[in-house]
Amino acid sequence: MIIGVDIDNVIADTERELRRLLNEKKGLELTREHITSYSFDNVAGIERADLADIFDMFNDGDIFLHLDPIDGARETLEMLQRKHRIVLVTARPPRVEGKTRTWLARHEIPFDDIVFAEHTKVNGTPYDLFFEDQPEYARELAEDGTFVLLFDAPWNRDLVHENIDRVYSWSDVQAFCFPPCALGK
Repeated sequence: MIIGVDIDNVIADTERELRRLLNEKKGLELTREHITSYSFDNVAGIERADLADIFDMFNDGDIFLHLDPIDGARETLEMLQRKHRIVLVTARPPRVEGKTRTWLARHEIPFDDIVFAEHTKVNGTPYDLFFEDQPEYARELAEDGTFVLLFDAPWNRDLVHENIDRVYSWSDVQAFCFPPCALGK
């Protein structure tokens, strides 16, 4: 089985750090529940120019290297990798590939391959299962026939599809996949 796995907000706690930067730079007190858009658009009147600066600071600085992994991600991926191929698929720009690989190695995140896919995660790989949080990518994958475990977040709560199940933690992923995975052996 081929399992596709997003990095940001699935393996790495990206939203928390972006929200911290936004709060710090704009003098806000946003909580996770305030972030109702994956790209932070239209959250608390924040303008695109402010967001561009925050995302540039995030991608270009050392901040990126200090993200915390989400609890249970490494352990669950280790268990899955024993029987399945793990492909990390990220919409991060290719310019952060080195930092991404450094972070993954530092946190001993297991994977067999990594794909930098800025515009689509439907990339010709026949994923049997995909772990995602971004609603547009999740819908695109589900409509292409991939079963998606959607990590719950305020920005994806409206998404419903027959090929999508919502999970709230890596413990939920383990409950879905062990033993045996609902999608095969």
